[in-house]
Amino acid sequence: MTVEDLEAALEAVSLAEAPDDWALAAYRLAVARSEAASRPEDIDQALEMLDKAARILTAERAPVEHGRILTAAANCHRAGGRADRALELFGRAADLIAPRAPAVEHAAALINLGLAHCEAGRPEPAIEALDRAVELMTGGREQRSDIAASGRGPHDGPTAFQTGRGDGDVSGPDDEAGRLLGAALINRAQARQSLGRDEDLQAALDDYQGAMAALPSSSLQAGMAAHGLGAAVLELCRRGVSGPTPEKAVGAFEQSLSVLSHSSFPFHHAVARHSLALAFEMRGGPGDLARALNSAHASLSVFDPRLHESHWRTAHATLARLEAALDDADPPIGRMGHVARLLAATDETEREQLLRDRLLRAASLPPMGMSAALDALVDSLAGLGLDDYREVLRTLIGVLMELPDQLLEAACETLCRVHADHDSTEVLDEALDGVITDRLFGPQRVRVRDLLEASGWVRP
Repeated sequence: MTVEDLEAALEAVSLAEAPDDWALAAYRLAVARSEAASRPEDIDQALEMLDKAARILTAERAPVEHGRILTAAANCHRAGGRADRALELFGRAADLIAPRAPAVEHAAALINLGLAHCEAGRPEPAIEALDRAVELMTGGREQRSDIAASGRGPHDGPTAFQTGRGDGDVSGPDDEAGRLLGAALINRAQARQSLGRDEDLQAALDDYQGAMAALPSSSLQAGMAAHGLGAAVLELCRRGVSGPTPEKAVGAFEQSLSVLSHSSFPFHHAVARHSLALAFEMRGGPGDLARALNSAHASLSVFDPRLHESHWRTAHATLARLEAALDDADPPIGRMGHVARLLAATDETEREQLLRDRLLRAASLPPMGMSAALDALVDSLAGLGLDDYREVLRTLIGVLMELPDQLLEAACETLCRVHADHDSTEVLDEALDGVITDRLFGPQRVRVRDLLEASGWVRP
């Protein structure tokens, strides 16, 4: 229901004749207004309405309903930056709901309480509350998996970012119990991490793994949990703890990115991209610095310095560090030159994924931005040796055929422009024509050649 519908429902109830019904309608409207609040006054108005409802549905007359009203008021205080007041109200709500409400509602109250403790800088009582929430959702039979050797979990430090808060208000699974269990485990992992000890990081690993098992694999929370796994691995690796490896961090971050897509969750995607860059950098295998640079650049292209200043600065520093490291090991060839070499050196599967990611980001840009991104990519590829160019071009054409037609048209224009300005125009054109013949079948072949010819290309 919309806020307007809830306002009409409240007006239809007489406070004098049906005070309990009025209080419930006022509670629903206050919650809706607080969730849609854009000004501090909106929060204050919601709190006034909740206060009136609480004086009707008192703790003595209607303890569960009163607890729900306190929870809504606590969320308002939390949104207003009054963490201590929110913590007090969450605690009172949990006490009222505990012996009376269903287990899922009791668990949700404990999750709110645990999160409030975390935000107040009190991880120990937060863990106690979240332990109780987990017990409620597992019937006291919490399964612990021995994944310490796999090394997974998040790090809330200056170079790896948290992707969000793991409270009860999340995109979750089909069943409420699984959603709440996942939220409780993520919050408990973050509380344990804030204690900063190796054993707490190790304990957080199981929590993230358990959250991923409880949540649907396509949910935002599952992506957050996967990011947490990878970020904690990096921290444990930095500390020299045996077992966790950068390779496992890479796998966790890539799993998170399979959920946190550029189009659906741009900020979370950028955070995970930056974390993946750090994992590649730490792994240090052949081509990993170029992989790290590519991933850091992807994160920087999403962060807005006006909205995400600290994240943007950190990603920018990471990118500069990686570029300096690559230029130390090679004559300077520029950022895209390193990416082009990576595309030529890697296998078909990774090459296809790297090109698809870059092309999809280009497709999300305005026309001028998309054109500039394609120019940079194709120009760098044209600087490769002929055999390498032909191999990458083959993959590029194949990926383009799976993407929006607008991107294919723009890419064909770019290919014509880059080839025309190159010293070896005829050689590149011959390579392009050969790739089209080998890679595409009838109608696709005709379509691409028509687009190229419309941009001035003359088939060799």
